[in-house]
Amino acid sequence: MATAKILFVDDEDNILKALKRSLRGEDYTIFTANNGPDALKILAKQDIAVIVCDHHMPHMSGVEVLVESIKLRPDAIRIALTGSSNLKIAQAAINEGKISRFFLKPWDDDHLRTIIQQAVRHYDMEQEVRRLHELTRQQKEELEKWNGVLEIKVRERTDALYDAYEDTLGALITALDSREHTTAGHSRRVAIYCLFLALKVGVEHDQLENIYRGALLHDIGKIGVPDAVLLKPGTLEPEERRIIEQHVVIGVRILEKIGYLKAATAIPRWHHERYDGTGYCEGLMAKEIPLPARIFAIVDVYDALCSNRPYKNAMPHEQAIKIIAKDAGKHFDPAITVLFYKIPQAIWQELADAAVNRKHFSEVLISCGKINNNSISKTHMSF
Repeated sequence: MATAKILFVDDEDNILKALKRSLRGEDYTIFTANNGPDALKILAKQDIAVIVCDHHMPHMSGVEVLVESIKLRPDAIRIALTGSSNLKIAQAAINEGKISRFFLKPWDDDHLRTIIQQAVRHYDMEQEVRRLHELTRQQKEELEKWNGVLEIKVRERTDALYDAYEDTLGALITALDSREHTTAGHSRRVAIYCLFLALKVGVEHDQLENIYRGALLHDIGKIGVPDAVLLKPGTLEPEERRIIEQHVVIGVRILEKIGYLKAATAIPRWHHERYDGTGYCEGLMAKEIPLPARIFAIVDVYDALCSNRPYKNAMPHEQAIKIIAKDAGKHFDPAITVLFYKIPQAIWQELADAAVNRKHFSEVLISCGKINNNSISKTHMSF
């Protein structure tokens, strides 16, 4: 640590010499000034730790010098020295000059030396605290800077991983749809239909992505169904029916092993349940069937009715929704069916068109919002 600098200010040379003698043997650098202006010049140039200043001086009083010293060296410890015991002088020195000590002439050398030693220690401690505060501030700024850089990197990496997940998911969906030959685009259409209807129903926003992914992957379990059964053009035998019904179980097993898809299993697991309890595989009924699966069941059948198949032509919209309305309370949730029935054909067509080009969930969600008159309206019905 650098040697502390002490400034004595007095208009009498013999007093200055006596003050210097009192610190003989101490490791200080001592400066002296005979008047206020000279003292201020020294303060402007030197990092003074302790100022000991007489009150009665020409040109400037001791209080005036101490007041000006605050501007130049605010951290310095100020000690007033005077031959007068005038209370007003002491008050001014304390209140205006911010002194820490007040000494009367003549002084005791040992006492003065002790007081200056204490003042230097206090000054050094304050300087160390300021240094640590500044170091902490700089480190905090540096940390915030690197945190900002790290956040950007993490965000970029997260976005890249998310895009990779979405692309992988898209490739898998394309492969699944292509395997059945006749259902090209089915998974993406029912996924956007399901998302749109979920918005209409009023599903919480934090559930929408899992609903969309579950809808996309509703038939992933068909990976485990042999082609001879899956692609059979005629009526399935009871054993074949049992095999194909297992695709919901297979699908859930697959998804539960993939971390970011674990929460998207509701639709793959229960999309073949029926409202009257006659569906598979668990025979759930009414509101025992999770809401996402009840929503999906409607749009899945709607897309099947409105799509061309080897054994039938695509059905007109009006005919398809009448069939769905007729099955309300049997296959479908009646309340959701009423809501579905009110959505015009143009909306479903616009959604189908959007499904072709919108590959990622965020894009699909934006499209659904815009199609729904740029708002996400909610119904007040209970589901």
